Amino acid sequence: MPSRRTIILGAITAIGALLFLFPLTTGMLGTTQGVETLTGDLRASFEPAALAQTRADMNTVQAMSDQLQGKTLPDLPNALAMSPQQFQDYMGQNFPDVASGTAQLNTILPKFQTLVTGLETQAPNFLAADQIPTSTLPSTVVPYLFLIPGAVLVLLAGGALLLGRGRDGNGLSRPALAVSVVVGLVFVVAPLVLAVPAKARAVDDLTTAFGTVFTDSGVAAVRSDMTVIAKMSDQLQTQTVPALANALKMDSTQFQDFMGQNYPDVATGMGQLNDILPRFEALVTGMERNVDSFQLAASIPTAGQATTTLTWWFIVPGIALILLGGIGLFTGGAPLTSNGVPRERTLETV
Repeated sequence: MPSRRTIILGAITAIGALLFLFPLTTGMLGTTQGVETLTGDLRASFEPAALAQTRADMNTVQAMSDQLQGKTLPDLPNALAMSPQQFQDYMGQNFPDVASGTAQLNTILPKFQTLVTGLETQAPNFLAADQIPTSTLPSTVVPYLFLIPGAVLVLLAGGALLLGRGRDGNGLSRPALAVSVVVGLVFVVAPLVLAVPAKARAVDDLTTAFGTVFTDSGVAAVRSDMTVIAKMSDQLQTQTVPALANALKMDSTQFQDFMGQNYPDVATGMGQLNDILPRFEALVTGMERNVDSFQLAASIPTAGQATTTLTWWFIVPGIALILLGGIGLFTGGAPLTSNGVPRERTLETV
């Protein structure tokens, strides 16, 4: 009958093989690289100063839109001696990008508001996800936290079995059992010390919050909205404003003063658009570039499992390794009887 230690070494070898194969079969080498690419590209957008700037930009554009639609556009027909319908036709024929853009502002801006609010809300979760496994180690280290211990356990415990020394405690058996306990302790303690459960939960919250945005269709919709705003801004500044100033018989300085006195939010917004839009453009471009990386990050450990299950891939094998290694070290290698009870050692069995 095989000794208890032989059976234990076999179980440790199996656990080691499972740990080694886990990151390979789940594609973790690729998914963690996706996390690293995603966090590297978007890290600057989640910095406190960047978030404050994005919020200020959003507030400026929103205030401009509100005053443009609520006061400026309704006032302009009278100033130009046109009826509202004549003014609408005039804008549509001469400045179609401005007419189309202003008509869509009430649809587009709420979506950008939601995006900006999401960035603000998810900033703590992004910071936590960016610290997996630690603030100084990249996430690409995670697969090796399984590969290396798994390989060591297979080599030691499997080697002890192959050399036939698992029974008497000589050779590799005791080192293999001791390493099993040590690896088990690390697997149980390290995730708790490094706050892996909280960080994994942060990844799940982050990927859930932006799951509909970081898709091909999601970023295409954001890009479409961004294009509408950009074309509206360009035509507004280069064609519409000069034409309106000319129609009102004002030079550019007089028109700016007129807008500043009567429509300060519109004047402020137009004055800042050339700075605001490139910042939003950079954000949208970063989203487009990271659709695949986001999907990889959302697939740890697999596409069908929450990231929080990764914690149990440390703790459950860790507990098993502690128990198996401890039993093997402290109960010796007595062979088992047919009913599983260790056989008494005698001169014949020594």
